[in-house]
Amino acid sequence: MMSKKRSATKLTSYIVYCIMLVIAIIQLVPLVWLVLISFKNNSEIQVGSIFSLPKEWLFSNYSSAWVQGQVGDNFVNSIIVGTVTVFFVLLLSSMMAYGLTRLRFKFSNVLMLILLAGVMVPIHATLVPLFLLLKNLGLLKTQLAIILPYITTSIPIGIFILSSFLRGLPKELEEAAFIDGYGIIRSFFQVIVPLLRPALASVGIFTFLHVWNELLMAATFIQKSSLRTLPLGLMNFSGEYSVEWGPLCAAMLISTIPLILIYIYFSEQMEKSFTAGSILK
Repeated sequence: MMSKKRSATKLTSYIVYCIMLVIAIIQLVPLVWLVLISFKNNSEIQVGSIFSLPKEWLFSNYSSAWVQGQVGDNFVNSIIVGTVTVFFVLLLSSMMAYGLTRLRFKFSNVLMLILLAGVMVPIHATLVPLFLLLKNLGLLKTQLAIILPYITTSIPIGIFILSSFLRGLPKELEEAAFIDGYGIIRSFFQVIVPLLRPALASVGIFTFLHVWNELLMAATFIQKSSLRTLPLGLMNFSGEYSVEWGPLCAAMLISTIPLILIYIYFSEQMEKSFTAGSILK
């Protein structure tokens, strides 16, 4: 009987691993295709096979994308916008989630519902009011024109994730800190924030991914070419009658490298955030 259960378990594990392998291959195929295309010229791309190796490896596509396509400047702009946005989203959403879940006060549940309602508001519905507001404030020619909307649209989902995680943390930790003479601010930053690292990593990654890939707000609010982010910069490779596919794919590959590195570095923290809440409860 035990041998049958073990064989069934092994068969199930084998099937699961096969499915995961197929999914991994499907996910890697576009990346491999992008790498190969980034070293080819237009004629070879249009005539040759999709997954054929380049006849001549054109490393000049990367230098052309970085310098002539201004990917370097756009890359720096995206880094600045993404870093500033993630910092303030993590700071504000963690403090607001802590206040709404731990410091109970009148109408705290109503305020939580109002904040979470921001998740359901479509971005397209806010473009015109935000544009007029930013124009009246004189921010359209600064990076704040997209940093501020990114922060405000990312805070609700950050509050949702962090408040769910906070409900699983025992209150005895804060009570012990208060007995030791800690105030609310000190107990939050020295006791609660270290325990929130897995959830903060998840919120940070989701926010950075959103900011790094976002195009609609950037195209609407950025009025200065020197402030363009990477999604806007990729549009420079599309001419009126032709597209330089090699440099374009090189620029796209450059833009994906930070996302891959960030996910690899913080993947363990994300896995912990998905399981820690249930374990603590």
